[in-house]
Amino acid sequence: MADKRILNKLVDLQGTNFEILDVEVNKDEIVWKISHRNKAYYICPNCHKKHKYAYDKAWIIIKDIPLGKKKMIWHVNRARIICKCHYRPLVEFLPFRSIHHRLTQRLVNLIEELLCTKMFTVADVARLFEIDYGIVYKIDHELLWRLIDSINIPHPENISVDEKSFRKGHKYVTVVTDIDSKKVIWVSEGRRKESLDEFFKIIGPEGCKKIKTVAKDLHEPYALSINEYIPHAKIIADKFHVIKKLNETLNECRKELERQSDLNVTRSKKRSEQLQWVLRYKNKKLHPGQLETLNVLQKVNERLYKAYLLKEYFYNIFDFKPSEINEAKDFLLLWIKKAKKYGFIALQEFVKFLERHFRIILNIILFQRTTAVSEGINRKISVIKCMAYGYRNIQYFMLKIMQRCGILGDRDVPISNA
Repeated sequence: MADKRILNKLVDLQGTNFEILDVEVNKDEIVWKISHRNKAYYICPNCHKKHKYAYDKAWIIIKDIPLGKKKMIWHVNRARIICKCHYRPLVEFLPFRSIHHRLTQRLVNLIEELLCTKMFTVADVARLFEIDYGIVYKIDHELLWRLIDSINIPHPENISVDEKSFRKGHKYVTVVTDIDSKKVIWVSEGRRKESLDEFFKIIGPEGCKKIKTVAKDLHEPYALSINEYIPHAKIIADKFHVIKKLNETLNECRKELERQSDLNVTRSKKRSEQLQWVLRYKNKKLHPGQLETLNVLQKVNERLYKAYLLKEYFYNIFDFKPSEINEAKDFLLLWIKKAKKYGFIALQEFVKFLERHFRIILNIILFQRTTAVSEGINRKISVIKCMAYGYRNIQYFMLKIMQRCGILGDRDVPISNA
């Protein structure tokens, strides 16, 4: 009798209406045979009322936490009951079984703890416990919903707003990051005005009043949302977005010359491809082979070479300090004046871009805040996508961003699903 009590405690059956009948140890698994105690009662899963009589009984198989390399399999004699709260036979409440899966609750708890550590992916856990990937995915999804329901969205002072591709076909999510804590605090579907509106509505008027600066790319719908909810906040342009646009502009200048058959260096396809990448990089990052390509460009097309030098000159604006904002303003005006002398259509479009966003580009210097944090988080999000080979469920994708890159990641232990 004493041995049976120890076995019941070993599998956490104490305090339940079940007990161990037999244990069978095989080469690869341990099989526990579990049934009702003497003078059994059966608990309704809906109203939790106790019943003396069972409608019928059947044996089911439940998977438990493995013991070393041996699987732990439970053969449980479960009952069905007739209760007044329902009009058909119901399977009795099993306190040790997961509600949604044929796994013990303690195995589900262990899986959730492993997923919360962020060291294991869903695929890792599925392989570790030899469980179907879909079951572990459902456990993780349910866990993330519980976590998001249990937290309060913080009210930051400085935020960064960026978009991230969800999958091909212009599917995006909007990511809001607290620059000070360097954590994602909200993710919403799409990249429309309504996508960012969702965040401002959640934090409410009091939370909106606390926001001082917003670092963002120059996506127009985001600007409309910011002007509506936080018109007092200072908008800061995305430094990386400006640089990217400048690099794309220079590449368009190269294409203009190619279309005009005025770029002799591109008679060689290989040289053309090399030039495409040389124009994107800063001069100090070019290796000897790329510098050779640049020297060839200087000889055969001085016009494009000077445009490249103008691009290099533009980077100096980011070296100014907040106390030198007036000097930075003069520098940008001078750069625009020089750029207007070049006949490239793409370069003139970039000049118009700078003139439209002149003030918020200078805010990069004034506030010394950019979306650098968001760019780093974007790389992490890309890794998340690669680890999962893409996501079909956008809600799950957004929750994983919040867990791996944001405030959900602060939860080291999952909350109860009771």
